Amino acid sequence: MERSRLKEAKWQAGKEDGFGKGRASGKRGMRIGSLAAFALAGAACLVSCGAGRPKGCQEYTVQLEQYYVEYSEKYDYWDVLTVEYPKLDGIDSETQEGLNQQMYDMAMDRVNYWHLFPNEDVKRFQEEHYSIFCSDVDCDVTFHSQYLLSLDYFEFYCAGNPVWMTNGTERALTVDLLTGEAYGLEDIVEINRDFIETWDRINSEEEGEEASDGETLDIIWKWFLQEDEEMNEIYECRPFFYVTQDKGLVIGLSLDPKLEQAVTYEPLTRSIKTYLDAQALEPYKKESEFWERLEASEEAGEVIPCADKKENIWLGEDAGIWQED
Repeated sequence: MERSRLKEAKWQAGKEDGFGKGRASGKRGMRIGSLAAFALAGAACLVSCGAGRPKGCQEYTVQLEQYYVEYSEKYDYWDVLTVEYPKLDGIDSETQEGLNQQMYDMAMDRVNYWHLFPNEDVKRFQEEHYSIFCSDVDCDVTFHSQYLLSLDYFEFYCAGNPVWMTNGTERALTVDLLTGEAYGLEDIVEINRDFIETWDRINSEEEGEEASDGETLDIIWKWFLQEDEEMNEIYECRPFFYVTQDKGLVIGLSLDPKLEQAVTYEPLTRSIKTYLDAQALEPYKKESEFWERLEASEEAGEVIPCADKKENIWLGEDAGIWQED
């Protein structure tokens, strides 16, 4: 996403579709700050005897798989889906089952909303706009330890036509391998006005831009808290975070359109994120077992890449929608 576009639009609370915009030019160039995915593998959660700290899950595997459909002919419109998702194996079976469902559901989030399980409003939108539904989801495992697994999902989808209805979005999931708990940003960080100012300042410095003014910061704060009623009517304001190799956090926000805002006329993403290291995060940490887990984390497990990952014929890196006019 182009920060200058965001600054120019000044986050106009839905008055313009301008949370951030950019073309991929044959590559996925819409992410801010490329943080590498890490490979993992293995089997078994062990707990130490006595009052010591749990050893956690040491030898587990995360197999990346893909939900793939190309023109199923089940619907009144075409469907092309290439959705990458992780499948965990080698921990407590009940916890594993729950986490696998959470991780799969997160990958399928927009597919479920726009395609598989539409509500009545979306069904009416389909009747008016749909000739095709496409989704292309990449899943990166950004952190893995004996306690925590952190995932970043980046998606392009088109709700109707890839030429003028292509949206980019991002979401993330961080889970506790011992308890099965998924941590939300609000569970671990105090999202107050000072935090928003810090987050915006760091992002502005990364992009070489001036920091946002007070009015803009107040708008962003409402979006992080999901308290902007006007915006909530037309977008899902979705904060997210994932853990990095050095135990910092990438914290971001996506605005996912609910209906007509999915009409974009050219590829558009309304997501922005920035990296905060441990020092920047310190003043905003909530009391949460997450921070103890993170501090004690050491690399564990193994990620197995998707064996036969298909390219999306409409939204893949070489697709025609990314070609400059």
